[in-house]
Amino acid sequence: MKRLINLKQLKYSIWMYYIIYTLVIVVVFWVLQIVFLDSFYQRLRYNNLVKSGNEIASEMNVSEVDSTLIEEWVNSYIEANEMGIYSYFVYHENDQLVVESPYSKFIASDVKPETNGPKGVKNSSIFADAEAALLDNANSNDKYICDYFLGNDNKTQFCVYATKVSNPIGDFTLVMISSNQEASEVLSLVQYQLLVVIVLALILSFFLALVVAGKISRPIQNMTDTARRLAEGNAEVVFKGNSYEELNELAEAMNFTKEGLVKANSLQRDLLANVSHDLKTPLTMIKAYAEMIRDISGENKQKRDLHTNVIIEEADRLAMLVNDILNLSKLQNNTEIMEYTAVNLSELTERVIYRFQNFMAEKGYHIESYIDDDLFTLCDEQKIEQVIYNLIGNSLNYTGRDKTVKVHLHKKDNGILLLEIFDSGKGISPEQISEIWERYYRFADTHQRPVKGTGLGLSIVKTILQNHRLKFGVISKKGIGSNFFVEFKEMNDD
Repeated sequence: MKRLINLKQLKYSIWMYYIIYTLVIVVVFWVLQIVFLDSFYQRLRYNNLVKSGNEIASEMNVSEVDSTLIEEWVNSYIEANEMGIYSYFVYHENDQLVVESPYSKFIASDVKPETNGPKGVKNSSIFADAEAALLDNANSNDKYICDYFLGNDNKTQFCVYATKVSNPIGDFTLVMISSNQEASEVLSLVQYQLLVVIVLALILSFFLALVVAGKISRPIQNMTDTARRLAEGNAEVVFKGNSYEELNELAEAMNFTKEGLVKANSLQRDLLANVSHDLKTPLTMIKAYAEMIRDISGENKQKRDLHTNVIIEEADRLAMLVNDILNLSKLQNNTEIMEYTAVNLSELTERVIYRFQNFMAEKGYHIESYIDDDLFTLCDEQKIEQVIYNLIGNSLNYTGRDKTVKVHLHKKDNGILLLEIFDSGKGISPEQISEIWERYYRFADTHQRPVKGTGLGLSIVKTILQNHRLKFGVISKKGIGSNFFVEFKEMNDD
C-alpha cells in the first residue's frame, strides 16, 4: 500500500511540475505580450513617424519646385498614409489658423487617398499646440508631441510631428499625426487571442501532463512490481524500461543485478551444501574412530594409534576448511591489510615446490621447474606464496597419467615476470573457464585428487591476485591440459 501511495505521489509530482512549468511559460508570455508589446509597438510607430517626417520635410525644404518634385511629395504622403501617418499643412490666413490636407493642394480630389486622417483631428487643438511647441522650442526645427489625447473621453491617443517648411509655394508648418487607435485595437485583439490560447494551452497541458506523468511513472511501477516478484523468489522475471533510454539503462542494470543475485543465491546454496558436506564427513569420521578407540582398540596400541591418526587427519582437514573460509572472507572484504615487500620470486617459487617433496616421493608425482634466477617483484610474500602453492596443488590434482607438472618463471621483454604452471590433464571447456575460480568448483568433477584441499583454493587465488591488481588466467584445451599463468611486475632497482 505504501509503495502504491509513493508511485501515485510520483505521478502527481510529475503532473504538478508540468502544470507549474506551463503556467510559468504562460505568465512570462503574457507579461511580454501585454507589458512590453504595447511599449514596443508605440516606439515603432514613433520611429516611423519621425523618419517619415524628416524625409518629407527634407524633400519640401527646397528653393525650386517643379511637377516632378511635387509628384515625389505626393508619393511620400501616400506612403506615410499607408503606414497610418497623416500629413497636414498649417498656416495663418487673415489671422485665422488654416489646416489643409496636402492632397487638396497638390492633386485632384478624384485621386485622393481614402482617408485624410482620424475624425475630429482638423477641428482639434493639435495643430495650434504643435505651432506653439515650435515657438517654445525655437532652437529646434521640429517637435514631437506624444501622448496627445483627443475626444470627450480623452482616450484617443496621438503622436505628433511638427516642423517648419519653406519653399517657393509658401511658408507653412508641416504637421504629421500617427494615431494609436489602430494599435490599441490590434493590441486588444492580440490580448483576446492570447487569452483564448492560454486557456486552451492550460486545458491541453492538463491532459498532456497526465499522459506524460503516466508514461514516465508506468515503467517505474512495472519495475517495482517486477522487483517485488523477484524478492518473492521468482527468478524468471525480466525488467523492462520501455521507450526511455534512461529507464532502459536502469532496466538493464536491474537485470544484471538480478542475474548477480540469482548467481549469489546459487553460490550461497552451494556453499552451505559443500561446507555442510565438508564438515559432516570429518566429524562423522572423528566420531566413528573415537567410538572405535573407546569400544575396540583402546587396549591395542597399534590399532589405537592408527585410529588416532585418522582423527588427527580429519581434525586437520576441519581446521584447513575453517582457515580457508576465514581467509577468503577477509580477502573479499578487504579486512586484511596487504604488506608489500621486495620479494625474490624465484626463491619463493623454489621454496613452494620444495614443500611438495614428500608428497611427490610418496605418490610418484614430478614437478619440473624452469625458473630464472633472482627475479624480484613487490608483493605480499605470504599471500603470493599461498597463490603459488594453490596453483601447483591444483595442477597436481588434475594432471594426466604422466603425473607431471611443469613450473616456468621467466622475464619477458616488457619487464613482466611470467609464472606459468602446466598440467597434462583433461583440460577445461571454454564455458567452464570462468567457473573454475568460484568456490567449490571442484565438486563438479568426480576426479580423485591426491592433494588435499577444501575447494576454495582457486577462489582464494583469484581474490589475492585481484587485490594485487595482477593479470592472471588460464589457457586450456580439452584433452591436452591447462596452463595457469600470473603476470608479476618486475621491481626496478631504483
